[in-house]
Amino acid sequence: MRITGVNAIHGSQSDEVAEAIAGCSVACTAVGANALKYIAPNLAAGLVRRHARGAPPLNVLVCENLHDAGGVLRDLVAKHLPADVRDACLSRTGFVQAVVSRMVPIQTPDPDEPLTVRVEAYKRLPVDGAAVVGELPPIVGVEPVPNFLAHESRKLFTHNCGHAALGYLGWLAGIEFGYQALSAHEVRPVLDGALAETGQALIRRYGFDPQEHRAHVEDLLTRFANVELGDTCFRLARDPIRKLAPHDRLVGAARLCEECGIRPSHLARIIAAALCFDAQDDPSAVELQRRISDEGLEAVLSSVCGIEPIEELAASVSSAYRALKGERRP
Repeated sequence: MRITGVNAIHGSQSDEVAEAIAGCSVACTAVGANALKYIAPNLAAGLVRRHARGAPPLNVLVCENLHDAGGVLRDLVAKHLPADVRDACLSRTGFVQAVVSRMVPIQTPDPDEPLTVRVEAYKRLPVDGAAVVGELPPIVGVEPVPNFLAHESRKLFTHNCGHAALGYLGWLAGIEFGYQALSAHEVRPVLDGALAETGQALIRRYGFDPQEHRAHVEDLLTRFANVELGDTCFRLARDPIRKLAPHDRLVGAARLCEECGIRPSHLARIIAAALCFDAQDDPSAVELQRRISDEGLEAVLSSVCGIEPIEELAASVSSAYRALKGERRP
């Protein structure tokens, strides 16, 4: 297999990386949030060269699953820029956060086509239009949007929230795959109810067109049903302590609903299911169960979720937790 039009440079080749950045028309990161600090020095070196040559502004599309990823990368790069050109370099660089929603199935090696990478057909990439400096070159699927927070919130409280619902409710029902959980009677009504709650809240808060949002959710559910993705309920549910954080996909969604006058009853059941997740192969789940056992549910709701005992949400979650507690995988 011969691939043309592509040049691969190892990150350790700092001079070559900086030169590539100095001469490109757009840059993009997709390295994982924890690796941003490692690419910042080379990116800074490239920006210094662009400044010295009077090159046009550069936009860096930051495709990471991290809140305010553009701001985080900007701060990391700033630390490696010489003080005398720092402001000039930063003013001509857009750190443009993207909402990455394309799902990638587990890759199975193909001896005949070792470079094959399979992904779903979905190819929309909303990016923060307000962060763009100058103009972006036309790229298929890239959509600069004026209210990026709205799209970021919709991804977190629709896509990520929906995946979590499939994972936690599916796990309790003894279901192996997310696509199987999607059609399970123990799961689907709760999932639909939760997405209706978050949908109403997103429409009220950010002004999404109701018909467009319904189409967005229907398309997402169709994508969740893709057997080829092979997402297990365990994979969708793992790391519950992070996913139960106050501003993350479940509690954050419930808080948005409350702020918009919507009672998050279905979301409360999913939060309760997450608190029941006890997979022994997941260190986060083991730690969560230890803390519930040692400290009690009320304390964990406060320390992990930011939900205080006097709140109505705490009562709803506690009630659902008691109802779900007896359910275990067969």
